Amino acid sequence: MNVSFQPRVSPIGYTNYVDVTKILQTWPKWPIYDQNSLDAVTRVIKSNQLFAATEVMDFENKFAQYIGTKFAVGVGNATQGLHLALAALEVGIGDEVITSPCSWISSASCILMQNAVPVFVDIEKDSLGLDPVLVKKSINKYTKAIILVHILGYPSRVEEIRDLAKKFNIFLIEDASHAPGAIVSEKKLGSFGDISVFSLHQRKAISTGDGGVICTDNFQIAEKLRKLRSFGSEELSYNYRMTEFSAALAKEGLKELDIDNTHRAWAASYLNELLEDVPWARVRTVTPPNKGVYYAIAIELSLPDEEALNLLNHFLSLGVSMRKMFDPLNRHPHFNDQPIPARGQPWKHPDYYGLMRRHIYAEQELPVSYEFCYGKILELYAHPGTTSDHLKAFAEEMRNYFDQQERKVIEHT
Repeated sequence: MNVSFQPRVSPIGYTNYVDVTKILQTWPKWPIYDQNSLDAVTRVIKSNQLFAATEVMDFENKFAQYIGTKFAVGVGNATQGLHLALAALEVGIGDEVITSPCSWISSASCILMQNAVPVFVDIEKDSLGLDPVLVKKSINKYTKAIILVHILGYPSRVEEIRDLAKKFNIFLIEDASHAPGAIVSEKKLGSFGDISVFSLHQRKAISTGDGGVICTDNFQIAEKLRKLRSFGSEELSYNYRMTEFSAALAKEGLKELDIDNTHRAWAASYLNELLEDVPWARVRTVTPPNKGVYYAIAIELSLPDEEALNLLNHFLSLGVSMRKMFDPLNRHPHFNDQPIPARGQPWKHPDYYGLMRRHIYAEQELPVSYEFCYGKILELYAHPGTTSDHLKAFAEEMRNYFDQQERKVIEHT
C-alpha cells in the first residue's frame, strides 16, 4: 500500500469555504482492501475450510511473533477475547477486577460475564489510562485482576501498573484493542501483561470485519484459552472460534500494519503543527521514545461540552470520520441497580463484601473521566488515504468554525 508520510504542498489555495468543504467531503473511508485481500479471501473459499484451521494457526504464529509473545489465540472478536482472558484466569464470584471507566463497554461487561465485580478507577490526564496511584489505593483482598486499556492507541502507564500487579500478586490484562504496534520502552504493548487482547473489528487498524486475538507468554494459559474457545474444557466453554476468512484478511493487514501506523503518526504530528495557533484545541501526541499508533487522533478541546458536540456534528455533516469519547462506563445501564432478567448484579452477591458492596456505580467520584469523556476529547480518524490537503482543510475549518457560526447568527437577525 503506497502512502506518503510527508506533508505535500497543496495545489489548492483554500480561497473560500467551498474549497475546504469539497476537500472534507472526500475524507477517506476505512478499511482499504486491495487485490491481496481479495486473493486471501478467494484462497479460503477454494480451500472449502472456513473456520479455525491453517489460516488461523498461521496468523496466530505471525501475530505472536510481531507482538513479542510466545503464544497468540485467535477468537471471534475482542469482547470474546476479554471474556476468555478472565475465564482462563479463573476470575469469578466474589472477585473484583479493576478497569477503566473511559473505554468501550466490553472492557467492563466482560467482568459481568464471569459474575465478578467491576471496580472503576479514574484515569489520569496524560495518557487517559488508569491512574497508577488510584489503582494502588483500590487494590484489596478481593482484587483478582486489572484490565488496562490503551485507549485510541495511546500507551497507558503500563510499566507502573505492571509493577503494581506483580507486587500485589494480581493478574494484568492489557486491552490493546486500539494499539497493535504501539511501543513503550522498546517493547510492544500487549507484551507487558499476563494476557493481552487485540481487536480486528472493521474500524480497527487490522480490519477483518470482526475478529480478535489473545496473546500470552504462559503455556498453561494459552492451552486453557484454546480449550475454552471451542467446547474443549470440562469447565463452561464456548464457541468463540476465529474464521479462516478473518485470519486470512488479518495476515494481509499485519503485513501493512507498520506502514499504516506510520501514516497515522504522521497525520497526528502534522495536524498538531497545523492547529498550534488554535488556542482552544490541542492534538494529543505521544512523547518519544514511546510510540503511539493513533487508531484515532485525540483532539482535546477547551470548550463547553455542548459546543464541542456542535463542532463534532458540524464535521460529521461534512463527511469527516470523527466521534466523541465514550461516556463514562460507571453510568452505563449495565451497572445500575435495577434488576434486569439475564443480567446479574454480582456486587450484591451474598459472598461479596468488597468495595462496591455499599456503593452505587453512577455516584462514583471519577473527576478526570467526567472531565474528558463527555466532550473534551474528540476522536479524528486519519487512516491511510488521508492526505495533507485533508488535514489542512480540517485545520482551516476548525480555525474558522466560530467565525462561521457568528456569520450565520448575523444573517438570521
